[in-house]
Amino acid sequence: MPPRLPPPTSTETAGRLRSIRRRLHFTPAFHQVDMMSVVHNVQYFYWFEQGRLQIMEELMPLDDAVKLGVAMPVVENHCLYHKPVRYGDPLLLLTEHHCLSAWEGRLVFSHSLVHRKLKTEMACGWSTATLIEVASGRLVKEWPKDLWQRYLSLADGDRAPGREE
Repeated sequence: MPPRLPPPTSTETAGRLRSIRRRLHFTPAFHQVDMMSVVHNVQYFYWFEQGRLQIMEELMPLDDAVKLGVAMPVVENHCLYHKPVRYGDPLLLLTEHHCLSAWEGRLVFSHSLVHRKLKTEMACGWSTATLIEVASGRLVKEWPKDLWQRYLSLADGDRAPGREE
């Protein structure tokens, strides 16, 4: 799988915004680096998770997931490290999800970690999550209608109530 998601097809974009994009600004903390002040590789997956959860919380807050008896486990994670990130680097994480026209059993999120001052991509990657029923551990075949409508409204560029970019 390539590090970037393919662009949406023309049928997906006809008259609609077909992706959800979020930005997250942060600076690596001291506990995230090794003795050479380079960020440990596991931290990138934590940052990717923060980007993914920024979108997922708008779609289905944890309280809603618990009420529905569902969870969204990650089933795949990838990261390509281009340049070392160091303690104190001003970073911007761009997370994007190309929306589906119908549920296919998984959601793929692409991530780009950019040094804000240098305007350089430091790393990129993608993660894939699925939706399961907690009690049975089985894949959810069809989303509840109201949840799917919320997903489509996020794809149209709407934000969940009370959320700021």
